[in-house]
Amino acid sequence: MMFKKLTEWPSSKILKISVIIGFVLSFAVIPVMQYFTQLSGFPAEIFSSQLSFNGAVMKSYYALTNIELYRFAPSLDYIFMLGYGIILFSSSILIARSFKTSSIIQQEGLIVAISGVIAACCDAIENIFILAMLTDPSGFPDYWAITHSVFALIKWILLVIVIIWILLFAILSLIKRIRRK
Repeated sequence: MMFKKLTEWPSSKILKISVIIGFVLSFAVIPVMQYFTQLSGFPAEIFSSQLSFNGAVMKSYYALTNIELYRFAPSLDYIFMLGYGIILFSSSILIARSFKTSSIIQQEGLIVAISGVIAACCDAIENIFILAMLTDPSGFPDYWAITHSVFALIKWILLVIVIIWILLFAILSLIKRIRRK
């Protein structure tokens, strides 16, 4: 079973290095993405644009945006996705491994790790639709905006679940470790 394999591979050392690499990738690209978004004049906040489910709304945002400058942000977002996907995957596995082998918590952690990767993949698909909409910002089919928002919603749901799991069980793991000492 794939989940059983994750209890041993990749090594903890590789996972710890991956978390660091993920943070470097994520935090190095965020300011650049924000810079191009701001410079382009894109008028919407992240949630209102990603979860609009409305082609007319997206077209109104793009009408106020320098598309050539804005295009850099969703393109660079792929680096951010890679970074946070690595962080969520690696940290979930590291935390899951701190619990008893084959325990429910460990199994949940391995599923959560995969869910973090799925969230990043949904983000990637969401951005494909953004980039497609940018090819014709005033005439793209409205269903592109709806599909974009569906993948954004799935991404956000998974991200919230994964981050809450990581925070809760990292704290529980830390408490468990302190009690053992």
